Amino acid sequence: GDSCIDQIHPSAIIHPGAKLSEGVRVGPFCVVGPNAVIGPGVTLHSHVVVSGHTTIGADSIVFSHAVIGAEPQDRKFAGETSFLSIGRRCRIFEFAHLSGGTRGGGGLTAVGDGCLIMSHTHIGHDCTLGSDVVLASGSSLAGHVVVGDGATIAGHSCVHQRVSIGVGSFLAGASVLVDDLIPYGLAIGNRASLHSLNLRGIRRSRIPSHEQRALLRTFRYVFQPPTDGFYSALQLPPMRALQDRASASQRDLSNYPHVMGMLSFVLGQRPHPSNRALCRPPAITPATST
Repeated sequence: GDSCIDQIHPSAIIHPGAKLSEGVRVGPFCVVGPNAVIGPGVTLHSHVVVSGHTTIGADSIVFSHAVIGAEPQDRKFAGETSFLSIGRRCRIFEFAHLSGGTRGGGGLTAVGDGCLIMSHTHIGHDCTLGSDVVLASGSSLAGHVVVGDGATIAGHSCVHQRVSIGVGSFLAGASVLVDDLIPYGLAIGNRASLHSLNLRGIRRSRIPSHEQRALLRTFRYVFQPPTDGFYSALQLPPMRALQDRASASQRDLSNYPHVMGMLSFVLGQRPHPSNRALCRPPAITPATST
């Protein structure tokens, strides 16, 4: 095929220190900084900026006007070395903004393989995204957010700093999530609450059907979500009660790894340290007559 140099538009500015692998394509008016490492087969469409100590994995595509590896938007940032790692086969669309890490968060922002980062999105400093994450248009992650494999953040949603989002979960559009969301959970609203499991995502997954049923039964037992709007006023169960139910369930479900992951999350055993509360179902209010 063509050599690497033949696939770089003459208007692009590539620092001599940048490392470009075989098959990289760089479109018009791109700027690639001295510490960038661009993997094999990566395509940068026009006007892309790659700065900082940024690595982009093989076969990823970055669309026009995306800013990759930008200086962290953090008052505590003092010019320290800042890293961004992007996995293989990611697609990053127009005007996406991905910040590097800070000293206070380990110095690294990390995006896993196969992620879909849509237009006008923001990934803040020190975030960690697993593989196959979807960040829909207009959504934003504050600093230090952790997103598990296969999770979806729908359009125009925001996630508070240091929140953990479990694998396979779904945050509905135009929501604001300030608490940790369980694996396979579905949360909705401004100060989002837990409404159900992400049933569509679970059905599309490779989770065996018998474990899918176990996930739903366990969710109902631990959280006891209401089934209609005719309940009298009901206070949310105390967190201690939720944890007791989760602990009791673990004794009988050790052969169900996805269920055990959800229960461990409820019990505070999360992949990354977190000081956020657990996202829980909404409180029930009495029905009113008019």
